Amino acid sequence: MLKHLELSGCPVKPSNIQCGPCDWTRSGGFMPEGKIILCRGRFLSKSHMEHTLTHELVHMYDQCKFKVDWLNLRHHACSEIRANSLGGDCRWTREIQRGFFSISKQHQECVRRRAVLSVKSNPACPDEATAERAVNEVWESCFNDTRPFDEIY
Repeated sequence: MLKHLELSGCPVKPSNIQCGPCDWTRSGGFMPEGKIILCRGRFLSKSHMEHTLTHELVHMYDQCKFKVDWLNLRHHACSEIRANSLGGDCRWTREIQRGFFSISKQHQECVRRRAVLSVKSNPACPDEATAERAVNEVWESCFNDTRPFDEIY
């Protein structure tokens, strides 16, 4: 991911990634000015931290490559769909830890659920129905967009 960001003209410096306090609802965050926050004391394991970092790096990649307008709910939804799908957040083992289990389409259900939750927290989003609509409107193209990867890992 770091190599792809550099190739896109957005190299990541150590100062772009910081560790700090966060509220209990998150393990990381991306700031559009190019900073990633990893939340101190919020990681269950090394792989949880790696997935969180990858998730936030996907947001950074989208910001660099596509100039995301984070107050545009469709833009936000697309980046969340991509980050949840590509970052490892919706791996089967993580979903089991969260108490979610499904025999079919578990990955898609997780990506959709987590994207709606994130968009719902956007200050420009008035309610959950609007967040769901934004996610649904961009779902097909954004879920199938695995750039910069060849596939979901």
